[in-house]
Amino acid sequence: MNVSASEMAGRFDQPGDTGCRAPRWPPLRQIVRSEHALSHTHAALLMTAITVILAAILLLMLLSMIPSWSWAEPELPPIIITGVLHTSGETGQMTYASRVFLVNNGSTVYENDRLRAIFYRDGTRTRTVSTLNGYLFIPTHHYGVRLLKGPGCRTLYWNPGEEIEVDLADETFVPGVMVTVEIEDKRTGKVISKHSVVV
Repeated sequence: MNVSASEMAGRFDQPGDTGCRAPRWPPLRQIVRSEHALSHTHAALLMTAITVILAAILLLMLLSMIPSWSWAEPELPPIIITGVLHTSGETGQMTYASRVFLVNNGSTVYENDRLRAIFYRDGTRTRTVSTLNGYLFIPTHHYGVRLLKGPGCRTLYWNPGEEIEVDLADETFVPGVMVTVEIEDKRTGKVISKHSVVV
């Protein structure tokens, strides 16, 4: 192969060239532009991710400052009124009977003879039941209280979930009044539960 001197000079521009040329790269300005564009995309994605993470952390901090009771319903006391009926238990007729149903809503087993129930009508004390044990209730003076019945007063203990019906004198509670019951420990005099309902 015959190569002229000028061709040879074009191939070996630099002294020490051996005839192998390095591959031709795109101009430096073109490389900088493409990398610059890539870094803008990465920066935008990174800033979006950081913003979302910071917003989530801020939201968690704000939610932790809100008291938990503001979203949940208030906790019920251990003994609650589940109903007040104004009909006769025998005939089913409206007699303005005041049959109050109490339930042990907590997890504590109570000695029912240690408990006293105090009833209020619109904030005024109306009746006191000196014991919630059905058998020990019979010989007591219980003016305005006809009887106690239900599984919570049949034995010595009032277990969780058991109900006691307190049948008060007719017209003790009429529709539209607020009925409140306080359950008091007779030995300590401490009120262990207080619950109110409008009937």
